Amino acid sequence: MKLKSLLIGSAALMAAATGAKAADPIVVPEPEPMEYVRVCDVYGAGFFYIPGTETCLKISGMVRYQMGFQSGDFGDGDGWSKYARAEVNFDARSETEYGTLGAFIKLRGHTNNDDGGPVFDPGLNDGDHYSQGIGGYFRLQQAIISLGGLSMGISDSIWDTGLSGEQDVGFFPYNRVHFLNYTFVGGNGFTASLSLEEADDSYDWTPNVVGRLGVSQGWGSADLYAAYDATAEEFAVKGIVKANLSDRMWLGVLAQYESGISYYSVDPFDDISTFSYSSTYFPGAEWSVAAELGYKFTPKLKASLGGSYYSDIGHHDSGIDGWKLGTTIDYQIVENLNSKLAVTYSSFDVPGDDFNQWSGFLRIQRDF
Repeated sequence: MKLKSLLIGSAALMAAATGAKAADPIVVPEPEPMEYVRVCDVYGAGFFYIPGTETCLKISGMVRYQMGFQSGDFGDGDGWSKYARAEVNFDARSETEYGTLGAFIKLRGHTNNDDGGPVFDPGLNDGDHYSQGIGGYFRLQQAIISLGGLSMGISDSIWDTGLSGEQDVGFFPYNRVHFLNYTFVGGNGFTASLSLEEADDSYDWTPNVVGRLGVSQGWGSADLYAAYDATAEEFAVKGIVKANLSDRMWLGVLAQYESGISYYSVDPFDDISTFSYSSTYFPGAEWSVAAELGYKFTPKLKASLGGSYYSDIGHHDSGIDGWKLGTTIDYQIVENLNSKLAVTYSSFDVPGDDFNQWSGFLRIQRDF
């Protein structure tokens, strides 16, 4: 009996010991060290390696708020406009045996200038107005794939360049195109680009052709452009020269000739937001010239005085000429926060009448 009791007690003790051991805490292995984001300085500031890859990525963008005004003979006459824009950019790059492989995405959202004005309702007491609301959109502004000097996707046309001020207008309303482009980069600042651009919405399969020859050196830069609109069967040529007169002063000159109205025509009425085109007033001008003289007063403050002239607006010997004169003041409030004030006077000589207008804006922009 004593032996039986001893065996039972020993078995119970072993079971208790086994249960106690099973209840011990489970030992979890230490996590492996995580891979921290590494700085990629191959392509400049702001790039970092996407973890686990050899691709460098940069995220940037801006937020802009702008308050504009106009007073004169165009559109609704006197008035104010408010405008906001936001952009986010993704720039990815890596090296291959064929050169740099890149992908660039720009997302843009903004309000519409012509939305938000007061609405008149004769049913209200005393003919009062009420607020209309604010419209806008958000879209894919640019999507570009590049390998070496070859690039393709959707972006602004390579024709879409002008002077740094706000007085010259060197491009007709919509500048985004589907494109296939090759750019050659030579020595001594020489570059050459050839671009096939499709600006029509499912209209045809015939692309526009745009070329550019440029040189950029210590004295400044010079660029010559030529464009052919396959839909309009018209061409345009443009030259831009920017010269550094000193370490603080610069001069820019632009001249453009158009065989007829095309996608690459100038838009003299660009900054007249409420002006409506009619059978009398068209975009484009047979000849247009612009000039800008600027001076950098301090590292944060610069200003420019510019003007432009347009001959035979709308072509076909319209007899409608126009000119603009204005000033632009740029001031850096703090790093990555800039302000711009632009004021422009416009005058158009229409047979039998003249149209004049003051316009401008104050812009605040935060870049990151």
